[in-house]
Parts: sequence; C-alpha cells; structure tokens
Amino acid sequence: MLAFGFGLAQGSLTLYTSEVLGDVNALVEAFRKENPGVEVKVFRSGTGEVVAKLRAELEAGNPQPDLIWFANPEYFRELSGKGLLRRVPPTVPGYPVQYAYEGGRYYEVRLLYNVIAVNTQRLREERPRLWRDLARPAYRGLLAMPDPNFSGAALITLGTLTGRFGFGYFEALRANGLAIEQSNPVLQQKLARGEYALALTTDFGVRQEAAKGAPLATLYPQDGAILVPTPIGVTSWSRNPTLAERFLRFLLSPTAQALFAERGYYPVMPGAPRPKGAPERVVALPGTPADEGTLRRFNELFGLRR
Repeated sequence: MLAFGFGLAQGSLTLYTSEVLGDVNALVEAFRKENPGVEVKVFRSGTGEVVAKLRAELEAGNPQPDLIWFANPEYFRELSGKGLLRRVPPTVPGYPVQYAYEGGRYYEVRLLYNVIAVNTQRLREERPRLWRDLARPAYRGLLAMPDPNFSGAALITLGTLTGRFGFGYFEALRANGLAIEQSNPVLQQKLARGEYALALTTDFGVRQEAAKGAPLATLYPQDGAILVPTPIGVTSWSRNPTLAERFLRFLLSPTAQALFAERGYYPVMPGAPRPKGAPERVVALPGTPADEGTLRRFNELFGLRR
C-alpha cells in the first residue's frame, strides 16, 4: 500500500496547465510544505495555447514539462499512443479506477462540470432547467460562453451539446444572441458584474465568485451537466519522473482533495468533502471535445479567427 508522504524529496518540476492559476498555486504550496526541498515551476494558459506550446516544443525536440494538466483528453490519447506518457499504476487506496485512463497513463484528480450559471439579480424568475431552454426568446441577448479555441472546457461543451442536439443547437443560440468571451474566468467576472444574465461555464468558478459575494447561482441542467475531462499525466521525457509521480499522487491525498473542495471542485476520492452548497448527486453527460470540423463551423458562425 502506498503512503502519501514517503521520504525526503529534492529537485524541481515543471507543470504545464490550463487550470486556474490561484488553485494550482494553492496546491503547489501545499505540496511544497510536505516537500520543502522541491521547486515547482508553472506555465499556465488556456488549453489551446498550452497544447500549441507543447506541440511546438515536441517538434523542436525540446519538450519541457514533467507534468501536463488540461482539458483536452484527445491530446492525452495522442501522446499516450506515441508512448509519451509515463504509466503511474493506480495504487492509491479507494481511487475510482475508471478515472485512471489507459491503466494509469493519465488521471482525473477532481471532477468539474459545465453548467448553466445565472446572475440572480438580472434573472430572478423563469430560469432555464434544460440545455434547450437557452434558445427560448426569454433569454435573448442574455447569454455567453467561453471561446472553444482557447478554453478546453468550452471545446468540450461544444462537442457534447453538438453530439446531443446537432450543430443546429448553436445556430439557435447564435440567433438568440449568444456572445463569446475568451475564457471562463473572464466570463464569470462579467457575469458577476451583470454584463450577462446567463453563461455556459464551469461550476467551480461560479462557486468561487459566489463565495466572494457575487450574485451568482449554479444550475445543473436536468438533462445532465457536462462532466469535463481534465486529466493530468507524467511525461515520458520528464527529468524527474519519481518526483512528478509524487506530485500526481499528492493530488489524490486527503490534503489536496480537501483543497479542491474548498475551492469549489468535486473531489474524486470517495469520502472527501463536497464543495459548499453543491448538490450531493449530479446527473452527468460524459464530455466529448468538438472535432475540427465542428470547431471550424462554430468559428464561421460566430466570426472567430483561429
């Protein structure tokens, strides 16, 4: 059985991630308290930019990260298929093994959902209950979502809802005035200020803004919130793979799982606390990224450049 604190660690790690920087920094600081001889360097941007940076480094023959963590499961599968991810056996007691993809090549370490968020001051009544409700005339000009070229979670929203309803769903939202913002954090701040009444966005971010006093509520659609795969993996070229594995396993520890809950995420480990105000059970749709053809159609529909 593997313990979480094993031996004195030394050295440095580089993490490439699309996760919220404040959340990542909190986890890094907790890890360093248990491993004071370790330095963790973080590069953070949107999923699209992180993937582009890593692709360029691989083409140049000089990839840098020891760990990668972002919302693009297809790229993880691509890297795994090329033998570029290190297998970490799923030996943490109680861990749900369905989240140790390809036998432990990459892992979910907490769960997040794409939901409908509402500014409760701008929309007091007639709140949507289903994804299709967002195309109703009552919500015309009130809705926004992040750019799927930048946000991996938005790319998964696009793919999942297109797969469920057809691309006509987004054509209907465009006709109803759907606006596009760059990222979830930017969108959530604008939603909090009342620039929008509704948003297709991540649940944890809405809870974080609400905890600061923003008039926001999280609506889990009755036909299913979108479970967004955001895996983390250890790269095959890591200069310090043992330390990278230690960091991954730390994210499954009681300390890290409690931190996730405090910051609005659902922990992945059974028995860990839920985030404050979150429902005990979520009806979930498995998230699927949009393919290139769907993304191209979306960009043409909304006049986005890529």
